[in-house]
Amino acid sequence: MLNEKQRKQVVRRLRIIRGQVEGLERMIEEGKYCVDVLTQVSAVHEALRGVGKAVVRNHLETCVARDLKRGEGHHHFDELVEIMHKLSR
Repeated sequence: MLNEKQRKQVVRRLRIIRGQVEGLERMIEEGKYCVDVLTQVSAVHEALRGVGKAVVRNHLETCVARDLKRGEGHHHFDELVEIMHKLSR
């Protein structure tokens, strides 16, 4: 679970992304140049990757670290490999 500061940062990023997606929708509706649309798609994609990285980092620093200290962290390896695969697509 994200702490309060991290939660606020991630929510702020997501609100920015929402605005980017709304702008992207307007670009499509207005028939903007394809390369400009694709540039915005790329920007949204990178912004979402940033959110994913922040959440993964938090997971490593909290849940994984806690379970490793308890000697219960073995299941996190497969979990992390799977999520890294999903995030790298």
